[in-house]
Amino acid sequence: MVELSRIAEVVNGVVLGDSKHRVDSIKSLEKATDRSITFFSDPKLKRHLSSCTAGAVLISPENADLYSGNRVVVADPYLAYARISRLFRPARNPNRQNVDPSARVADTASLDESVVIGKFSTIDDQVQLAKGVLIGNCVNIGPGVVIEQDSVIEDQVVIQAGCRIGKRCHISSGVVIGASGFGYAPSADRWEKIEQLGAVSIGDDVDIGANTTIDRGALENTIIENGVKLDNQIQIAHNVCVGENTIMAGCSAVAGSTRIGKRCKIGGRVAILGHLEIVDDVTILANSMVSNNIGETGEYASMITVQPVKQWRKNLAIIRQLDKLMRRMNRLEKPDHDQ
Repeated sequence: MVELSRIAEVVNGVVLGDSKHRVDSIKSLEKATDRSITFFSDPKLKRHLSSCTAGAVLISPENADLYSGNRVVVADPYLAYARISRLFRPARNPNRQNVDPSARVADTASLDESVVIGKFSTIDDQVQLAKGVLIGNCVNIGPGVVIEQDSVIEDQVVIQAGCRIGKRCHISSGVVIGASGFGYAPSADRWEKIEQLGAVSIGDDVDIGANTTIDRGALENTIIENGVKLDNQIQIAHNVCVGENTIMAGCSAVAGSTRIGKRCKIGGRVAILGHLEIVDDVTILANSMVSNNIGETGEYASMITVQPVKQWRKNLAIIRQLDKLMRRMNRLEKPDHDQ
Protein backbone atom coordinates (compact mmCIF):
# COMPACT_ATOMS: atom_id res chain seq x y z
CA MET A 1 0.00 0.00 0.00
CA VAL A 2 1.30 3.46 -0.92
CA GLU A 3 0.13 6.77 0.55
CA LEU A 4 -0.86 9.55 -1.84
CA SER A 5 1.71 11.79 -0.15
CA ARG A 6 4.44 9.36 -1.26
CA ILE A 7 3.07 9.27 -4.79
CA ALA A 8 3.03 13.08 -4.93
CA GLU A 9 6.64 13.12 -3.78
CA VAL A 10 7.69 10.74 -6.57
CA VAL A 11 5.96 12.73 -9.32
CA ASN A 12 6.54 16.21 -7.90
CA GLY A 13 2.79 16.74 -7.62
CA VAL A 14 0.27 18.23 -5.18
CA VAL A 15 -2.44 16.23 -3.39
CA LEU A 16 -5.93 17.71 -3.38
CA GLY A 17 -7.88 15.67 -0.84
CA ASP A 18 -6.71 13.09 1.68
CA SER A 19 -2.92 12.84 1.38
CA LYS A 20 -2.90 9.83 3.76
CA HIS A 21 -5.22 7.74 1.61
CA ARG A 22 -3.49 4.49 0.60
CA VAL A 23 -3.70 2.61 -2.70
CA ASP A 24 -2.33 -0.78 -3.70
CA SER A 25 -2.61 -0.74 -7.50
CA ILE A 26 -2.94 1.29 -10.71
CA LYS A 27 -6.02 0.73 -12.86
CA SER A 28 -7.81 2.33 -15.80
CA LEU A 29 -10.46 5.01 -15.28
CA GLU A 30 -13.19 2.42 -15.90
CA LYS A 31 -11.79 -0.28 -13.59
CA ALA A 32 -10.34 1.80 -10.74
CA THR A 33 -11.61 1.26 -7.19
CA ASP A 34 -11.10 3.04 -3.88
CA ARG A 35 -7.90 1.00 -3.39
CA SER A 36 -6.34 2.02 -6.72
CA ILE A 37 -5.02 5.11 -8.46
CA THR A 38 -5.65 6.01 -12.10
CA PHE A 39 -4.69 8.82 -14.47
CA PHE A 40 -6.52 11.17 -16.83
CA SER A 41 -4.55 12.30 -19.87
CA ASP A 42 -6.87 11.70 -22.84
CA PRO A 43 -9.73 14.18 -23.32
CA LYS A 44 -11.68 11.47 -25.18
CA LEU A 45 -12.04 9.62 -21.85
CA LYS A 46 -13.55 12.61 -20.04
CA ARG A 47 -16.94 10.86 -19.82
CA HIS A 48 -15.44 8.21 -17.53
CA LEU A 49 -14.45 10.73 -14.86
CA SER A 50 -18.03 11.27 -13.68
CA SER A 51 -18.46 7.58 -12.80
CA CYS A 52 -14.88 6.94 -11.68
CA THR A 53 -14.52 5.55 -8.13
CA ALA A 54 -10.71 5.63 -7.90
CA GLY A 55 -8.94 6.31 -4.64
CA ALA A 56 -7.12 9.06 -6.52
CA VAL A 57 -6.59 10.39 -10.04
CA LEU A 58 -3.37 11.74 -11.52
CA ILE A 59 -4.61 14.85 -13.31
CA SER A 60 -3.28 18.07 -14.83
CA PRO A 61 -3.98 21.50 -13.28
CA GLU A 62 -6.32 22.55 -16.10
CA ASN A 63 -8.46 19.43 -15.59
CA ALA A 64 -8.31 19.23 -11.78
CA ASP A 65 -11.87 20.52 -11.33
CA LEU A 66 -13.29 17.69 -13.45
CA TYR A 67 -12.95 15.19 -10.61
CA SER A 68 -14.23 15.69 -7.07
CA GLY A 69 -12.33 12.87 -5.32
CA ASN A 70 -8.70 12.70 -4.29
CA ARG A 71 -6.38 14.10 -6.95
CA VAL A 72 -2.64 14.26 -7.44
CA VAL A 73 -2.13 17.30 -9.64
CA VAL A 74 0.85 17.03 -11.98
CA ALA A 75 2.00 18.69 -15.18
CA ASP A 76 1.97 15.44 -17.20
CA PRO A 77 -0.34 12.71 -15.82
CA TYR A 78 0.82 10.05 -18.29
CA LEU A 79 4.47 10.59 -17.40
CA ALA A 80 3.51 10.53 -13.71
CA TYR A 81 1.75 7.20 -14.26
CA ALA A 82 4.93 5.80 -15.80
CA ARG A 83 6.99 6.90 -12.80
CA ILE A 84 4.69 5.54 -10.11
CA SER A 85 4.24 2.21 -11.91
CA ARG A 86 7.57 1.17 -10.37
CA LEU A 87 6.06 1.54 -6.89
CA PHE A 88 3.59 -1.24 -7.66
CA ARG A 89 5.95 -3.66 -9.39
CA PRO A 90 5.75 -7.13 -7.79
CA ALA A 91 8.83 -8.16 -5.80
CA ARG A 92 11.08 -10.49 -7.76
CA ASN A 93 11.56 -13.75 -5.89
CA PRO A 94 12.13 -12.04 -2.51
CA ASN A 95 12.51 -15.33 -0.67
CA ARG A 96 14.90 -16.98 -3.12
CA GLN A 97 18.43 -17.67 -1.95
CA ASN A 98 21.08 -15.72 -3.83
CA VAL A 99 22.43 -18.52 -6.03
CA ASP A 100 20.20 -21.49 -6.74
CA PRO A 101 21.97 -24.84 -6.18
CA SER A 102 21.20 -25.89 -9.76
CA ALA A 103 23.06 -22.88 -11.23
CA ARG A 104 26.64 -23.31 -12.47
CA VAL A 105 29.01 -20.48 -11.63
CA ALA A 106 32.62 -20.62 -12.84
CA ASP A 107 35.34 -20.29 -10.21
CA THR A 108 36.81 -17.31 -12.06
CA ALA A 109 33.51 -15.37 -12.16
CA SER A 110 33.25 -12.30 -9.92
CA LEU A 111 29.87 -11.81 -8.23
CA ASP A 112 28.81 -9.15 -5.77
CA GLU A 113 27.28 -10.77 -2.68
CA SER A 114 23.90 -9.24 -3.52
CA VAL A 115 23.64 -10.92 -6.95
CA VAL A 116 20.70 -13.32 -7.40
CA ILE A 117 20.99 -16.24 -9.86
CA GLY A 118 18.04 -18.48 -10.75
CA LYS A 119 17.62 -22.15 -11.52
CA PHE A 120 19.83 -23.87 -14.12
CA SER A 121 21.62 -20.67 -15.17
CA THR A 122 25.25 -20.76 -16.29
CA ILE A 123 27.80 -18.07 -15.44
CA ASP A 124 31.01 -18.67 -17.42
CA ASP A 125 34.67 -17.78 -16.83
CA GLN A 126 35.70 -14.18 -16.06
CA VAL A 127 32.11 -12.94 -15.86
CA GLN A 128 31.59 -9.86 -13.67
CA LEU A 129 28.20 -9.27 -12.04
CA ALA A 130 27.85 -6.03 -10.07
CA LYS A 131 25.73 -5.11 -7.04
CA GLY A 132 22.01 -5.74 -7.37
CA VAL A 133 22.15 -7.78 -10.60
CA LEU A 134 19.34 -10.31 -10.92
CA ILE A 135 19.78 -13.32 -13.22
CA GLY A 136 16.65 -15.37 -13.96
CA ASN A 137 16.23 -19.06 -14.69
CA CYS A 138 18.02 -20.90 -17.53
CA VAL A 139 20.16 -17.86 -18.42
CA ASN A 140 23.48 -18.39 -20.20
CA ILE A 141 26.17 -15.77 -19.57
CA GLY A 142 29.26 -16.33 -21.73
CA PRO A 143 32.93 -15.81 -20.90
CA GLY A 144 34.09 -12.30 -20.04
CA VAL A 145 30.62 -10.74 -19.92
CA VAL A 146 30.25 -7.69 -17.66
CA ILE A 147 26.85 -6.76 -16.21
CA GLU A 148 26.75 -3.57 -14.20
CA GLN A 149 24.75 -2.47 -11.17
CA ASP A 150 21.02 -3.22 -10.75
CA SER A 151 20.45 -4.77 -14.17
CA VAL A 152 17.79 -7.47 -14.52
CA ILE A 153 18.26 -10.40 -16.89
CA GLU A 154 15.03 -12.39 -17.23
CA ASP A 155 14.62 -16.12 -17.91
CA GLN A 156 16.25 -17.84 -20.89
CA VAL A 157 18.41 -14.93 -22.01
CA VAL A 158 21.72 -15.67 -23.77
CA ILE A 159 24.56 -13.15 -23.52
CA GLN A 160 27.60 -14.34 -25.43
CA ALA A 161 31.31 -13.84 -24.84
CA GLY A 162 32.76 -10.40 -24.21
CA CYS A 163 29.52 -8.40 -24.20
CA ARG A 164 28.90 -5.59 -21.74
CA ILE A 165 25.58 -4.57 -20.15
CA GLY A 166 25.33 -1.21 -18.39
CA LYS A 167 23.55 -0.13 -15.21
CA ARG A 168 19.81 -0.49 -14.58
CA CYS A 169 19.16 -2.37 -17.82
CA HIS A 170 16.19 -4.69 -18.19
CA ILE A 171 16.56 -7.57 -20.62
CA SER A 172 13.40 -9.60 -21.21
CA SER A 173 13.05 -13.33 -21.73
CA GLY A 174 14.43 -14.95 -24.85
CA VAL A 175 16.81 -12.14 -25.81
CA VAL A 176 20.08 -13.15 -27.51
CA ILE A 177 22.94 -10.66 -27.26
CA GLY A 178 26.20 -11.26 -29.08
CA ALA A 179 25.24 -13.96 -31.59
CA SER A 180 27.44 -14.12 -34.68
CA GLY A 181 26.63 -11.41 -37.21
CA PHE A 182 25.53 -12.33 -40.74
CA GLY A 183 28.86 -11.98 -42.54
CA TYR A 184 29.97 -14.06 -45.55
CA ALA A 185 32.41 -13.54 -48.43
CA PRO A 186 31.68 -15.05 -51.88
CA SER A 187 34.12 -17.72 -53.01
CA ALA A 188 33.42 -19.30 -56.42
CA ASP A 189 30.16 -21.21 -55.90
CA ARG A 190 30.04 -21.00 -52.11
CA TRP A 191 30.07 -18.56 -49.18
CA GLU A 192 32.99 -18.22 -46.76
CA LYS A 193 31.96 -17.29 -43.23
CA ILE A 194 33.59 -14.20 -41.72
CA GLU A 195 34.29 -14.63 -38.02
CA GLN A 196 32.64 -11.90 -36.00
CA LEU A 197 35.41 -10.73 -33.67
CA GLY A 198 33.69 -7.79 -31.98
CA ALA A 199 31.09 -7.89 -29.22
CA VAL A 200 28.01 -5.91 -28.09
CA SER A 201 28.24 -2.89 -25.79
CA ILE A 202 24.99 -1.78 -24.13
CA GLY A 203 24.78 1.47 -22.15
CA ASP A 204 22.86 2.36 -19.00
CA ASP A 205 19.07 2.33 -18.58
CA VAL A 206 18.47 0.25 -21.71
CA ASP A 207 15.34 -1.94 -21.98
CA ILE A 208 15.29 -4.83 -24.45
CA GLY A 209 12.03 -6.65 -25.23
CA ALA A 210 11.41 -10.38 -25.45
CA ASN A 211 13.07 -12.40 -28.23
CA THR A 212 15.03 -9.45 -29.59
CA THR A 213 18.44 -10.28 -31.07
CA ILE A 214 21.51 -8.05 -31.15
CA ASP A 215 24.44 -9.43 -33.17
CA ARG A 216 28.09 -8.98 -32.25
CA GLY A 217 30.27 -6.79 -34.45
CA ALA A 218 32.62 -8.10 -37.13
CA LEU A 219 35.67 -6.14 -35.93
CA GLU A 220 34.33 -3.35 -33.69
CA ASN A 221 31.40 -3.63 -31.29
CA THR A 222 27.70 -3.29 -31.99
CA ILE A 223 26.66 -0.37 -29.75
CA ILE A 224 23.37 0.38 -28.00
CA GLU A 225 23.76 3.72 -26.22
CA ASN A 226 22.24 4.94 -22.92
CA GLY A 227 18.47 5.07 -22.56
CA VAL A 228 17.56 3.08 -25.68
CA LYS A 229 14.23 1.21 -25.53
CA LEU A 230 13.75 -1.79 -27.82
CA ASP A 231 10.44 -3.60 -28.15
CA ASN A 232 9.92 -7.34 -28.67
CA GLN A 233 11.27 -9.28 -31.67
CA ILE A 234 13.66 -6.67 -33.03
CA GLN A 235 16.74 -7.56 -35.07
CA ILE A 236 19.88 -5.42 -34.69
CA ALA A 237 22.63 -6.59 -37.03
CA HIS A 238 26.40 -6.45 -36.60
CA ASN A 239 28.19 -3.11 -36.16
CA VAL A 240 24.97 -1.12 -35.83
CA CYS A 241 25.02 1.88 -33.50
CA VAL A 242 21.73 3.01 -31.92
CA GLY A 243 21.96 6.50 -30.38
CA GLU A 244 20.91 7.62 -26.91
CA ASN A 245 17.23 7.56 -25.98
CA THR A 246 16.07 6.16 -29.30
CA ILE A 247 12.95 4.00 -29.09
CA MET A 248 12.06 1.22 -31.54
CA ALA A 249 8.76 -0.70 -31.83
CA GLY A 250 8.30 -4.42 -32.39
CA CYS A 251 9.43 -6.44 -35.40
CA SER A 252 11.71 -3.72 -36.76
CA ALA A 253 15.04 -4.72 -38.27
CA VAL A 254 18.29 -2.82 -38.79
CA ALA A 255 20.89 -4.20 -41.21
CA GLY A 256 24.61 -4.12 -40.60
CA SER A 257 26.78 -1.05 -40.01
CA THR A 258 23.90 1.43 -39.92
CA ARG A 259 24.11 4.33 -37.47
CA ILE A 260 20.90 5.65 -35.91
CA GLY A 261 20.99 9.00 -34.13
CA LYS A 262 19.75 10.11 -30.74
CA ARG A 263 16.10 10.42 -29.70
CA CYS A 264 14.77 8.74 -32.84
CA LYS A 265 11.33 7.09 -32.84
CA ILE A 266 11.04 4.03 -35.06
CA GLY A 267 7.66 2.42 -35.60
CA GLY A 268 6.78 -1.25 -35.82
CA ARG A 269 8.03 -3.39 -38.74
CA VAL A 270 10.35 -0.68 -40.02
CA ALA A 271 13.15 -2.09 -42.20
CA ILE A 272 16.40 -0.11 -42.25
CA LEU A 273 18.99 -1.24 -44.80
CA GLY A 274 22.70 -1.47 -44.07
CA HIS A 275 25.51 1.10 -44.09
CA LEU A 276 23.14 4.04 -43.67
CA GLU A 277 23.26 7.17 -41.49
CA ILE A 278 20.16 8.51 -39.72
CA VAL A 279 20.51 11.84 -37.90
CA ASP A 280 19.12 12.71 -34.46
CA ASP A 281 15.41 13.29 -33.76
CA VAL A 282 14.01 11.38 -36.72
CA THR A 283 10.59 9.69 -36.58
CA ILE A 284 9.91 6.79 -38.96
CA LEU A 285 6.32 5.58 -39.19
CA ALA A 286 5.34 1.91 -39.03
CA ASN A 287 5.93 -0.44 -41.99
CA SER A 288 8.36 1.94 -43.68
CA MET A 289 11.51 0.87 -45.49
CA VAL A 290 14.60 3.06 -45.25
CA SER A 291 16.99 2.54 -48.17
CA ASN A 292 18.87 5.86 -48.14
CA ASN A 293 20.55 8.09 -45.56
CA ILE A 294 18.28 10.43 -43.61
CA GLY A 295 20.17 13.67 -43.16
CA GLU A 296 17.47 15.99 -41.81
CA THR A 297 15.43 15.85 -38.62
CA GLY A 298 11.74 15.17 -39.24
CA GLU A 299 9.03 12.59 -39.79
CA TYR A 300 9.34 9.97 -42.54
CA ALA A 301 7.07 7.25 -43.96
CA SER A 302 6.86 4.93 -46.96
CA MET A 303 3.94 2.65 -46.20
CA ILE A 304 0.54 2.58 -47.93
CA THR A 305 -2.29 2.40 -45.44
CA VAL A 306 -5.05 -0.19 -45.71
CA GLN A 307 -7.90 0.44 -48.17
CA PRO A 308 -10.74 -1.56 -49.73
CA VAL A 309 -9.29 -4.26 -51.98
CA LYS A 310 -11.08 -2.95 -55.10
CA GLN A 311 -9.49 0.46 -54.62
CA TRP A 312 -6.12 -1.14 -53.88
CA ARG A 313 -6.23 -3.11 -57.15
CA LYS A 314 -7.07 0.03 -59.14
CA ASN A 315 -4.20 1.92 -57.51
CA LEU A 316 -1.82 -0.98 -58.13
CA ALA A 317 -2.75 -1.00 -61.81
CA ILE A 318 -1.93 2.72 -61.98
CA ILE A 319 1.39 2.22 -60.22
CA ARG A 320 2.35 -0.44 -62.75
CA GLN A 321 1.78 2.10 -65.54
CA LEU A 322 3.76 4.95 -63.95
CA ASP A 323 6.91 4.38 -66.03
CA LYS A 324 4.95 4.35 -69.30
CA LEU A 325 2.96 7.42 -68.23
CA MET A 326 6.16 9.28 -67.32
CA ARG A 327 7.77 8.58 -70.70
CA ARG A 328 4.61 9.73 -72.45
CA MET A 329 4.51 12.93 -70.42
CA ASN A 330 8.15 13.64 -71.21
CA ARG A 331 7.43 13.27 -74.94
CA LEU A 332 4.45 15.63 -74.67
CA GLU A 333 6.50 18.24 -72.80
CA LYS A 334 9.54 18.08 -75.08
CA PRO A 335 8.22 20.39 -77.85
CA ASP A 336 7.47 23.13 -75.30
CA HIS A 337 10.94 22.70 -73.83
CA ASP A 338 12.58 23.04 -77.26
CA GLN A 339 10.78 26.31 -77.90
